[in-house]
Amino acid sequence: MSVLDILITKGTIDKKDAASASEEARLTGAPIEAVLKKKGVSEANLLAAKGEYLGVPARSIKDQAIPFDILKYIPEESALHYRFVPLSVKQNVLEVGVVDPDDIEARDALNFIASKVNMPFKVFLISEEDFQQAITLYKGLSGEVTKALDELETDIADIDGDAGDEKAPEKGETRIIEDAPVTKIVATMLRYAVEGNASDIHIERLSDKVRVRFRVDGDLHTSLVLPTKVHDAVVARIKILSNMKLDEKRKPQDGRFGARIEGRKVDFRVSTFPAYYGEKVVMRILDQEKGIKSLDDVGFSERNLTAIRTAMKKPYGLILISGPTGSGKSTTLYAMLNEINDESKNVLSLEDPIEYNMEGVSQSQVRPEIGYTFASGLRTTLRQDPDIIMVGEIRDKET
Repeated sequence: MSVLDILITKGTIDKKDAASASEEARLTGAPIEAVLKKKGVSEANLLAAKGEYLGVPARSIKDQAIPFDILKYIPEESALHYRFVPLSVKQNVLEVGVVDPDDIEARDALNFIASKVNMPFKVFLISEEDFQQAITLYKGLSGEVTKALDELETDIADIDGDAGDEKAPEKGETRIIEDAPVTKIVATMLRYAVEGNASDIHIERLSDKVRVRFRVDGDLHTSLVLPTKVHDAVVARIKILSNMKLDEKRKPQDGRFGARIEGRKVDFRVSTFPAYYGEKVVMRILDQEKGIKSLDDVGFSERNLTAIRTAMKKPYGLILISGPTGSGKSTTLYAMLNEINDESKNVLSLEDPIEYNMEGVSQSQVRPEIGYTFASGLRTTLRQDPDIIMVGEIRDKET
């Protein structure tokens, strides 16, 4: 059974159009896949039929974020030569997207790579378009940042001071902080984190390097390694964006800034933390335009989803959400608020910060520096005739 036969069996194309496509491909010399696409067969249907014909599961990776640390399993040269790319690691199995699963040389190369990384592999059929998109990741973040570092090399000679140095930046150092290469490094980092669907960016100096990690789907992945000499300049650039004190390195600071990335307005919540080798920076990504997920899309089992919705409909009681960083607490809270938010209810929230604006919910930002805490805010909400109150954090006994 050919790919055309499978498409006919599935009802994707009728026999007349299939015969016409086959004849056109024969006369013009064009690949049958290109002709079928021209006749309206979607890439997804074509890929699925081809996968069924070859006996290999097909996968579209257009909307899949491939973590940058996954690329280390297959060198760029091998990926280009054999036309395969690493997709993910699941249960200690390396999943690989291959354009031509029948390529014996590619199979041999994968067997060799698997023995080197001491990990079995599973092959998935991917389209040529998806392969070309994935291969650009090799030259993406690291390539752009490396180029910026080369530009910065002559300027950054002695910016790296002691971790606990409290002096204000000097004129030369300020110029480096605002220099185009540093700006480009930070901007590139932010862009790739947003495009890769990361929820957080971690920048930390270690003894011999600066490690940049992105949190994707709850897990941290090393996405970039920088030389230690750029650490202070990168941190200072982020402090400037967040309106923090440049010369304060002994105490934690909090800030926030917005940026337009790929035409989208994205907010970044920034926290610095004084560590042994230098300040650590964590940025939470708040992408307003991605919207609020529905409860059905959060990832609950049917049983748990039913239990949550039953609890939400009760006219009294408390729903407590707890979990580690990046586990989806805020996502779940907003999904629940979105579902119960209607004109018949007075819904209030206390948050720090307000991550997503919700029409119809009275959202309030607590400000501990002026005495407006979760505890005092909670007392105030009780005088607002509430039906539902959402408290973002439980920070003290009183709350």
